[in-house]
Amino acid sequence: MGLCKNSNPKTSNIVHVDVDAFFASVEQVLNPSLRGKPVLVGRGCVASASYEAKFCGVRTAMSFREALRICPKAIVVPGQYEHYADFAERVRRILETYTPAVETAALDDFYLDFAGTERLYPDFPGTLRRLQMEILKRTGLSVSVGAARTKVVASIASRLERPRGFRIVAPGEEEAFLTPLPVEKLYGIGHVHAGMLAERGVTTIGQLREVPKLALQAAFGEVIGQQVWERARGLDGREVLLPSTPKSVSRETTIEGGTIDTEFLGGLIEYLSERIGSTLREYGKQARTIGLRIRYVDHFSAHQAMRIGKPTNDERELLAAAKDLFDKLFTRRVAVRLVGVSVTNLETDRRQNELFDTNANRRWYLNRGLDSVRGRYGWNAVFYGNGLELREHYASKPNGLVPSTPCLSR
Repeated sequence: MGLCKNSNPKTSNIVHVDVDAFFASVEQVLNPSLRGKPVLVGRGCVASASYEAKFCGVRTAMSFREALRICPKAIVVPGQYEHYADFAERVRRILETYTPAVETAALDDFYLDFAGTERLYPDFPGTLRRLQMEILKRTGLSVSVGAARTKVVASIASRLERPRGFRIVAPGEEEAFLTPLPVEKLYGIGHVHAGMLAERGVTTIGQLREVPKLALQAAFGEVIGQQVWERARGLDGREVLLPSTPKSVSRETTIEGGTIDTEFLGGLIEYLSERIGSTLREYGKQARTIGLRIRYVDHFSAHQAMRIGKPTNDERELLAAAKDLFDKLFTRRVAVRLVGVSVTNLETDRRQNELFDTNANRRWYLNRGLDSVRGRYGWNAVFYGNGLELREHYASKPNGLVPSTPCLSR
């Protein structure tokens, strides 16, 4: 992972964006009849609860028996987990239109660094409000936003007044902001530790700040104690981490029950090749080597790789090579349960090598056009012929298909 250095620590340039009640909110977007109603997501215990349920007292990790006792009108859904990563990706792509320095801390929360963008965004609060509204408009999800000089303070600020929270902590105001808050708001302090501190009369972050560092290290251990001592003062040396460039890209999926239908398997290979090509272009990379792996229902596996004539990120060229490998590997009259495509030996995309190749130039513009349309309207906006045939086998979702394994939609 790369580091995004804080070039101006005198500004509230670190922004934390947290999707409100993520799983439950996605369920309400997918099923509008759930909007405005208490919704619980999970199996056995609450993985996510809508704010209508939270207002009744429901909390995450609570058993369904207890949750339904205090909120009898709550609607329980098992969760459509294949959709959640897609919605998270849609949010991330919107955030990246504001600054390239976006770190995915978890599926539903992100850190952004706006350092050096003062001239681009002279009205910083207005920019964050616009970001908040754009996510709501384009995904149907509400987010809470917090900004400060450090990650820890920005994170607390975003979670203080959810849903649709908005708080900017100006430089120098961190102590006043943190002092009255309960210790549970501090990152790393759970209910157990909060109970331990409460027994000693420490219930607010301001009171925690008065506890000597050595006493905190004795109670929590040297590393955690040091961290708690720093966080109580709003100190946090963590930078926003930028995604590292991949050294390889792979996509695979399983086929329930297996199949010997070569047309269907060819459609899957085409779809996986499209996904890999799109990912390579996103990172500005081309691949020199492609590999194909198949696994039969009797657990026998076969894998082979080949060097591509010239480095490429064009899915048509990747597909042609992958199909050659498939023809060599699929030699048994046994159903195939898994198929996977991978590329290695990545190089920086050097389009100048293709400027005088009319067909390659045309493919370059076509691929970028497809990427642009799919980035704005979702993967389902454009399908090649075999991709359309896959829709007969897999259900559709807002941003792709529902495969046997989530890898297919990555």
